[in-house]
Amino acid sequence: MKFLAQLTHRSVLFIGLSILLFGCSSSGSVNTFETDSQPTGPTKWSEVEKIDLDAFPEVPVEIDRDVKHDVPEILMKSKADDSVIEQVDGFRVQVFSSVGQYEAIQAEDRVRDWINSLSEQRRTVLGIQTAPVIYSLYKQPYYRVRVGDYLTRARAQTILNALKSTFPGALVVPDVVQVRR
Repeated sequence: MKFLAQLTHRSVLFIGLSILLFGCSSSGSVNTFETDSQPTGPTKWSEVEKIDLDAFPEVPVEIDRDVKHDVPEILMKSKADDSVIEQVDGFRVQVFSSVGQYEAIQAEDRVRDWINSLSEQRRTVLGIQTAPVIYSLYKQPYYRVRVGDYLTRARAQTILNALKSTFPGALVVPDVVQVRR
């Protein structure tokens, strides 16, 4: 019985392989390509160099200088990304912090007056081309007044040194700042 079971498995396997082999074979002929029938180029350079240059007169190419574009003018001048405002990690100078809203408004006014009182020469020394932005922030329970958007601590420290005489409690704090790219 064991022999008969093995014979049956072997015969099933043999039949399956036979079907597979016969199924994969085809009765069509195999095509072979002849390699001798490929075209050949000229055998001598003198055959290639027989070009009459007089048949091609020298006429300068005319270039149309007045080009009309569908592209907006701002893109043609490569200024599409000017004035793009990004928010990045940076620093601000905090000049005031208190629980009183009215005191925060007064501190903001004092900072604005201080900036407006600076001479043009002093602004240049401090690196202030435009008036720095003054931020009034509220994070419970404190009102804070912060100045500027600076990418580096050293830049914020320059402004802090100038503000220290008017605002002795001012300090540089890390913050998310807005910069123009």
